Amino acid sequence: MIRPHSIRILLFLAIVLCWAAPARSQSAGAAVVPRPDDASKVRLETFEKVWNTINEKHYDPTFNGVDWAAVREQYLPKARAARSDEDFHNVLRQMLSELKQSHFNIFPPPVIADGSGDGNGTVGIEIVWLDDKPVVGRVEKGSAADKAGIRPGYILTTIDGRAVTDVLKPLRESLAKRTTTEMMRRVYLERTTEALISGKPNSTIRVGLLDGEDRPRQSVLTREPFTGEMSKPLGNFPKQRVIFESRLLPGNVGYIRFNMWVVPQAAKIRAAVREYANADGIIFDLRGNPGGIGGLAGGVAGLISEKQISLGSMTSRAGVMNLIGYPQPEPFLGRIVVLTDHGSASTSEMFAAGIKETGRGKVIGGRTAGAILLSVFDPLPTGYIFQYAISDYRSPNNVLIEGRGVEPDIKVELTRGSLLEGRDVQLETALNEITKDISDQGRK
Repeated sequence: MIRPHSIRILLFLAIVLCWAAPARSQSAGAAVVPRPDDASKVRLETFEKVWNTINEKHYDPTFNGVDWAAVREQYLPKARAARSDEDFHNVLRQMLSELKQSHFNIFPPPVIADGSGDGNGTVGIEIVWLDDKPVVGRVEKGSAADKAGIRPGYILTTIDGRAVTDVLKPLRESLAKRTTTEMMRRVYLERTTEALISGKPNSTIRVGLLDGEDRPRQSVLTREPFTGEMSKPLGNFPKQRVIFESRLLPGNVGYIRFNMWVVPQAAKIRAAVREYANADGIIFDLRGNPGGIGGLAGGVAGLISEKQISLGSMTSRAGVMNLIGYPQPEPFLGRIVVLTDHGSASTSEMFAAGIKETGRGKVIGGRTAGAILLSVFDPLPTGYIFQYAISDYRSPNNVLIEGRGVEPDIKVELTRGSLLEGRDVQLETALNEITKDISDQGRK
């Protein structure tokens, strides 16, 4: 666990990676849009707030080597010339991209729930970007996609008659202007594609795919409302879906997968670890997990270690804060494997780096996103939300993870072929590694 005063800080300053998605229309109760005659004044106030916040609170006084004063002179005329809110906020995003770091972004005003569930519908597909193509990586059992016969490994080609390549062209052009890692580029493409497939519950969408033999097929899917648990908003960090999976795998190995580090997951993870007290190992599947509340990583680390375990440190203008997981009663001491991929970011990277570098377990899969800065969310005069980093992160071995990611102990990449075969080669490798460790230990 993390000490009480640290819990308060880390819950307030959540380590989160949020994904850009197409803005949807605002429901009743959303932020008020300024009148045209007020727009210029509000935009100027917003520009000044964003620039001054970075100037005063960026953890690095050198702004990652960027002349921040010169950036202001470059972008202020562009902000004043913006003809719409969309153009203006894109100027702000371009300005922030000059820092060449994650966790600096501008998001549309949050939609206030009005009971309609608009935008909350899903067809049960998760996308993974393989060989520069949107491939179905996971299909939720019983979902519309599952009932339509869509399977992992299929390639998504069209959305409502439009080629996916055409739909994503503006995003690709935007990413080309930004300094971002290949891991993050894939994540943006995946999350945006999933957002385009989602929509109003009970509405339909027509998708075109290539099946396992590259034969084209069309499916009309009805979006279904998400009926699962939602986390509570935390300041300006909005509520999130709570997806959790736990089961005992062959070989007496526990498996725990969750989509984000949010408060409701803590009790679920604790219960699962306790349930697997007699297992030979536990696999934490953090693939596609973009992060969340940093303090939760220390709590989980305390469940699987009999001594203090370092998860690294954060440096801000105020100083350095060490991240420590403190052992809890009757911790699990069996083998630990953390599964990662290019979508494992922020808190997930912190946990993976700590487990790997302290020797508590192994990391298997793909290199993580390299997006691990301590950030906060702040409302702007325009009603949009401003995310900015206030602290850097170094692993227990004092390694900078931002822009680099955590390199796995055993690198295993998913392939379309393995997905079509119904195989999870990364999970298979994790199981084999635990079995091998047990066999090697038995021979000693």
